[in-house]
Amino acid sequence: MAAAAACLRAPAPARLVPVMVSRFEEELRFGLHAFAQRSPQGGVAAKAPTKAPTKAAKDPPDTMRVLCLHGYLQNGDVFKQKTGSLRRVLKGCEFTFLDAPHEAEPFPDATGEDAEASASAEGGVLRGWWSSGENQCRKDGQVFVDELSKGTMEWVRPAQSFSYFGFEEGVTYARAAAAEALGSQGSFDGVLAFSQGCAVTTALLREAQSMEGHPLASVRFVILVGGFVPKDPAVAAKLRGDGDTRLSLQSLHVSGVNDVSVPRLRSEALAELYEPSQVAGFDHPGRHGLPNGTGAFKQELQ
Repeated sequence: MAAAAACLRAPAPARLVPVMVSRFEEELRFGLHAFAQRSPQGGVAAKAPTKAPTKAAKDPPDTMRVLCLHGYLQNGDVFKQKTGSLRRVLKGCEFTFLDAPHEAEPFPDATGEDAEASASAEGGVLRGWWSSGENQCRKDGQVFVDELSKGTMEWVRPAQSFSYFGFEEGVTYARAAAAEALGSQGSFDGVLAFSQGCAVTTALLREAQSMEGHPLASVRFVILVGGFVPKDPAVAAKLRGDGDTRLSLQSLHVSGVNDVSVPRLRSEALAELYEPSQVAGFDHPGRHGLPNGTGAFKQELQ
């Protein structure tokens, strides 16, 4: 595991300069206005979700389309519930929520936000874009060392894994589901993602740089909440690309001050993959979750 960590060691990422959400809201509203003025242009094996992507009714051709990718132990419906206040700020947008292809293995020690996610599903299938390879290959009695607490654990959370299981399938499915949601016309203008979804979003955007007809080729902004660069060296390399070309689009990286699952430094490392002049950051007082409904984030959005 130490060897794997060494593979990911890189120069310390530049600190994000937090900006007030009100400024981000102003920029998004300006973008919406500008868009309105343009002319319309024409372990567990993977399982297919039980329903099609959740999508609002068809809107006018000048509506901005935003793709939404949830985190681990969630699904499209759970994520939709958690993004209500943010979506109200982004008026004039059509949101498409995808379900990840893998059924998620519940946390044995689920508490707090993990338990809340399970309750929010109301009987729905909780999903993930990948799972921990360590859990798939674990032998009876084997334990792992938690690099954050330095304690031992019998189960590795996906965000802490050094060996991903099902990541390629997750990205492939997200690409196909996004293309299907678009149909034969239109394009996505933005992406809203949480946790695991941020890594999948970045992988898709990296693909879109060279893949003709990619469903995310026209994306102009992303909102990444609790995102991180994977610890799996092979997966991290896919997100970094050639290491020199940054993803050129506006990006907002949101971090929880008390997030112990994905500390802010990991979100900053993800922000390093995006064009610095177009990167903004926001810290909320919570943990690993979307800051909707309470606290300073809601106040700034209002």
